[in-house]
Amino acid sequence: MVNFLDSQTDARRVAALLADYDRRLQALERTTQASRTSIEGGAIDIYDKEGKHRGSVGVQPDGAVAIVPKNSPPPPTPTKPSVQAALAGLVVEWDGTWDDRYVTPTDFALVQVHVGLAPDFTPSPTTLAGTIADVHGGRVTLGIAGYTPVWVRLVGLNTAAAPGPASTAVQGIPRQAVSQDLIDGIIGELKLADDAVTAAKVAVGAIDSQALAAAAVTAEKLGAAAVEAGKIAAGAVTKDAIAVGSVTAGAIAANAITAAALAAGSVTAAAISAGSVTAGALAASSVTAEKLVAGAVQAAALAVDAVTAGKIAANAVTAREIKALSITAAHLAVNSVTATAIQAGVIDASHIKAGAISADKIGIGTTGNLVPDPSFEGAITAVRVQAAGTDWTIVATGHDSPKALQVSAASPTPATRGLALTTVPVLPGEAYYLSFDYLASADWAGNSIRFYAAWEDASGTALSWGTVLVDTPVRGAWTRAAGQHQVPAGAVRARFAVETYLSTAGTVTFDNVEVRPVIGARGSGPRAELSPAGLRLFDGGGDETVSLVSGNRNFLTLTTNGLPVATIDDRGNGHFANLAVAGTLTIGGDSLENVMTYAPRGIVAQGRLVQAVAGGASAYGFAELAFRADPTRMYRIVLDCFATASTDGGEVHVSFRDGGASTPSVNSPVLQTRVFPLGGNSFRPVRVELVRSGADFGAGLHRILSTFNTMWGPPGQTVTLFGRDDVPGHMYVEDIGPAIPDTGVYNSGGGTVTPPRQTVTRYYGAAWSGSYANRGAYNSFYGNTMMQGYYSSNNGVQASLVGFNLGDDLAGAEINEVAVYLYFDHWYSASGGTAIIRAHGHGSRPGTFSSDSDSVSEGFGRNEGKWVDISRIFDNTGWRGIALDPNSSSSQYYGRARGAGQDYAPQLRVTFTK
Repeated sequence: MVNFLDSQTDARRVAALLADYDRRLQALERTTQASRTSIEGGAIDIYDKEGKHRGSVGVQPDGAVAIVPKNSPPPPTPTKPSVQAALAGLVVEWDGTWDDRYVTPTDFALVQVHVGLAPDFTPSPTTLAGTIADVHGGRVTLGIAGYTPVWVRLVGLNTAAAPGPASTAVQGIPRQAVSQDLIDGIIGELKLADDAVTAAKVAVGAIDSQALAAAAVTAEKLGAAAVEAGKIAAGAVTKDAIAVGSVTAGAIAANAITAAALAAGSVTAAAISAGSVTAGALAASSVTAEKLVAGAVQAAALAVDAVTAGKIAANAVTAREIKALSITAAHLAVNSVTATAIQAGVIDASHIKAGAISADKIGIGTTGNLVPDPSFEGAITAVRVQAAGTDWTIVATGHDSPKALQVSAASPTPATRGLALTTVPVLPGEAYYLSFDYLASADWAGNSIRFYAAWEDASGTALSWGTVLVDTPVRGAWTRAAGQHQVPAGAVRARFAVETYLSTAGTVTFDNVEVRPVIGARGSGPRAELSPAGLRLFDGGGDETVSLVSGNRNFLTLTTNGLPVATIDDRGNGHFANLAVAGTLTIGGDSLENVMTYAPRGIVAQGRLVQAVAGGASAYGFAELAFRADPTRMYRIVLDCFATASTDGGEVHVSFRDGGASTPSVNSPVLQTRVFPLGGNSFRPVRVELVRSGADFGAGLHRILSTFNTMWGPPGQTVTLFGRDDVPGHMYVEDIGPAIPDTGVYNSGGGTVTPPRQTVTRYYGAAWSGSYANRGAYNSFYGNTMMQGYYSSNNGVQASLVGFNLGDDLAGAEINEVAVYLYFDHWYSASGGTAIIRAHGHGSRPGTFSSDSDSVSEGFGRNEGKWVDISRIFDNTGWRGIALDPNSSSSQYYGRARGAGQDYAPQLRVTFTK
């Protein structure tokens, strides 16, 4: 809305008087008072730009005068210490560097040295053993009680007494002067007082046979069951040492007499009391043939159930000792007769009871898998391998299973070695999905590794083969291969087998084989095929319109009345008739809103002027226009109108004044003034223009008033600003784009030493990237792919780095804005995850991971790429790239991003002034 001010002369005079007072008051307020400022009996608080209390200077509450810091950020993590053994102590040294920061904080105070008994101990006042105060590092010697291993950790402390994270623990062991405190032999018999050696002072086993006098141990010195197996030397008990009837059941401890303790032939019938030898008195396999005198053991000497399986030596009982027909079904333990114990071909139809084989006894695949024992852990595989020969074996380690099937590929000439897994009936037109895991050894050499179906007719002749063929196998790592094949005409059964084809060296290990029928595969025309690989849909012409399968190209075509209307192809490109987006529309990683940020938004306020306003030598208002300023934008304010004067001579001054959120007046601050000469009653165009950033205006509402007055004209001269319906005037505010800094310089025309600074935005593609297992060493398995977070203990908590070739572009530059483009194609959760982004200064890919500690977090969906503002952390011209480093085992952070040289690779966008 445009307002025209009253033209009363008295009002103008009052306004001029107020303007004079305003100028005098402003001049008085601008006079500096700092030279006469002091702190009287108190302190000045210091706050940062966020308003957080960061310290005070002056007289403190305890009466001392000091600078006291407050709320300082904790120090970074010190690097792990160097620990050397010293006499009864340790020498601990710190090199003055940090694990997660390149420079030492300016508020560094000291580094504490803590000692604990375990590597994961938590530093506390009770573990503090010393300090290092030198910012460049230093060493300290600690006295340690005892000579057992201890662990040392370092903790940084700043001037606000705030501790930082503890360093990695390092073990140390204090050094002794000699290997033991008392040298052997230093205490002799004369050094011991009478009765100094008591039972408690004698170690177990300290008194041996050499220390006992002959006949020192008598019967009354032995307690019941005192003589145990471990106390009798091999062969120590002979026939002459046993008196008749002297060995009774109560005198023998359980398992006391072992085979090694008995001399050959030492046990006779006369030496054994009736019933004295019980099962508990005999060690397993202790009674062997050579220990018994013929006829020594009689029925009366054996307690009931004294002879158990564990007391019989291996192979002691042969067919000769077993009475004919004495072993019946009741004497066999459950599952004691296994497949490997039955000779091939021994059991035929005549040995199988009618109805004995039920469905659960037949070795067929379960859950739809037609291969019995697909992970090779059961008896079926054991029998199959035994019959296949020595080239085939079962190994103890599979792919996520306890066992696997392995074949030797070694041969002086190319050889093919295969093993049939199962045979099933089939019908022509059916399709089967085949898949398997294979592990080719590093030295494997051959034509190919195969899992195939031999399609056979009724006579057993193979008509053709459906083969999952791996002719360039991955060596040294488990890999899965899969394929789908259709049964040809004339086939009645399929024989499925694995093989190494025309090979000469190495081994191939197979696991987790799978054969499953494809549902809906028979016939032609419109149909749906469902297999473990996924879903495929075909239209009436037999063309595949939907492919949602793993390990193959995926695409989707939508049709109406047989005509395609929309497509998502196997590259992720979409083609639609119309598209409506309720949320955020992203273009090249930037939301449409951000894309529009880089373009002018046009006129944001305007007024059409078709009236005339007259004034004289005092400032007079013409038109007012209001708008809201955004500090991130640039604005142009324009007044276009006409002027005519009552007489010739003089000039008219036309100005813009800013009233802020209040009503503006002729005394409001002047933003811009233009001067135009006057020529009597003739019309002359008037154009005043101002270009200014929203930050210079200040965020929020601004009411802009255009004012005018005559100067240097004849007395009583008046001037009129006007517009008419046929020649209207305009006042408008225009958004002309994002705010840019003022980089102009003065140049007299004779040349300038320093050229004008420029504000530029540059894009940098990723030069290198990589992932790091356990946030440590580079993991070449992933190549340039960028992993973050924890999936399993194999790689632990992973992190990654990507670098950009910035050259010297940022040297001496002022960084205005930095954003990084990242594309995540996978997250642990289907709903997406969170990227934790940090900065780093590596010029090329390092062997070990490190980055800055500050971070920015951003949520991503699967297969989503976008730009992330990292200006807050990329605040140093020495940074050369970013890190993905959540340092957390939460599944929320496990994700995979594209790296250098891959589709949708990382990019860095830097806006800087230089």
